[in-house]
Amino acid sequence: MYKIILLFSLMLLHQLLHSQNATITEEFMDFVTYPYSDPNPNPILFEKNFKIYPYFSFDGFSLKSQKQKWKVIKLENDYIEVYILPEVGGKIWGAIEKSTGKEFIYRNDVMKFRNIAMRGPWTSGGIEFNLGLIGHTPATATPVDYLTRENPDGSVSCIVGNMDLPSRTQWRVEIRLPKDKAYFETIPLWNNPTPVPQSYYCFMTGAAVVSDDLEFFYPGNQALEHNGEVKSWPDQEGHHKSNYADNAYNSHTSIHVVGDYNNFMGGYYHKSEFGFGHWALYNEMPGRKLWLWALSGEGAIWKDLLTDTHGQYMEFQAGRSFNQYAQSAFRSPIKEMPFNPGVTDQWKEIWFPVKDIGGLLEVSPMGILNVTNESGNLQIGINALAFVKAKIVVESNGKIIYTEDQKFKPMDVFKTTVALDENATYEVRVEGMDLMHNSINKNLIKRPFATVLPADPTSASGLFQNGIQLKENRNYVPARKSLKECLEKDPLFIDAMVALIELYYRSNQYDSAL
Repeated sequence: MYKIILLFSLMLLHQLLHSQNATITEEFMDFVTYPYSDPNPNPILFEKNFKIYPYFSFDGFSLKSQKQKWKVIKLENDYIEVYILPEVGGKIWGAIEKSTGKEFIYRNDVMKFRNIAMRGPWTSGGIEFNLGLIGHTPATATPVDYLTRENPDGSVSCIVGNMDLPSRTQWRVEIRLPKDKAYFETIPLWNNPTPVPQSYYCFMTGAAVVSDDLEFFYPGNQALEHNGEVKSWPDQEGHHKSNYADNAYNSHTSIHVVGDYNNFMGGYYHKSEFGFGHWALYNEMPGRKLWLWALSGEGAIWKDLLTDTHGQYMEFQAGRSFNQYAQSAFRSPIKEMPFNPGVTDQWKEIWFPVKDIGGLLEVSPMGILNVTNESGNLQIGINALAFVKAKIVVESNGKIIYTEDQKFKPMDVFKTTVALDENATYEVRVEGMDLMHNSINKNLIKRPFATVLPADPTSASGLFQNGIQLKENRNYVPARKSLKECLEKDPLFIDAMVALIELYYRSNQYDSAL
């Protein structure tokens, strides 16, 4: 009887834990702060950031710290904690996996504002929402609108948002923590209510701590520079760039990994058996950028400039485009994108921790799979992100050689070893978790990322393309010049006329537009 009562109590406890709602709290916390000041009374009109008119810049940055209270929104369930700063751009301050107490989103120990963002002040760490023209947007260090919400399904949400003044586009991001998952979601909504196209830039910038044992898991076989130039990945210039320590040969690293139709990226610390990652549908977020400070003194100075004791960090950035395009003379099929009038975009991303399985080869919202082949022995590791019943299946040379059923709760880890015949092909499936890994990569994308067709930049078509790219990047004066030159060569180039009409309309020259 005692055993029956104990078993019943344990089952009841499991159900209570399973159904416990996530919580959301709001408080003021003391931070060591290096404040910014001296708002320039003049809007930015002639400086390098003239594209963000009518914003003004802040010109004062303190070398001395002070204690300052900042509002913090905390989302928590049984597995993770997420912290949000509505007074600092609405950014996510950091996130912690509770069973280990480790950060899977870098949480800076100070507010150390430095002159980095488009209008000046910026502080490192967390997750930054960049929707507009380019990274470190004008809203990145100032208060944004927000609200908190308890949802009927037991999840909690904090919604942050603002308006980008130059484009008048409006953005919102719902930061949602489910009650029964070991990840949190970000659900952006971005709207262009204006009658003309606007600049379209969206890269969500997550931060993580770095160490010499950090390995990057970015599926792909090519890397795009900002101007669209194509390089190899991960082996590049005699270095294996997916290992953090192997990047100690150059300046800062800023590359976009492409070539694999997959939904995730992440990193793993092999000594501490812990890591971090991001997941979103490839068709919604094809961009995966790796950004590192230089591993030399050139980068080390920023560790002191941006934090006190929390150490150096890296950025894993997820984008709505392949790369953060920067126009140059280099010919590339990668171009600026317009945000068309009246359009509203919405998508979903998840941010998650991983532990004890050695890396990340496949990811779904249900869990993470890692597989390594060590001398004919498959080392299989699964880290669950949700409550799930799963079946692990290993198939080799067309025959099933291993199966096992498992029940998981969030952050449960399962590991096993399966022997293979020498040189055998294999496939590992975790049915019920939407995870599959094949020894032959079937996800490689065959489309080219480089252009081989010749082009004449002085032709009407070349001048038109140049003008369009300048226009989408808010370089309106040279855009107008290029489009006029296009029409001098071909007076009936209708698309160039339409683009020039838009530029006249923007500057209130309605007679010229007509």
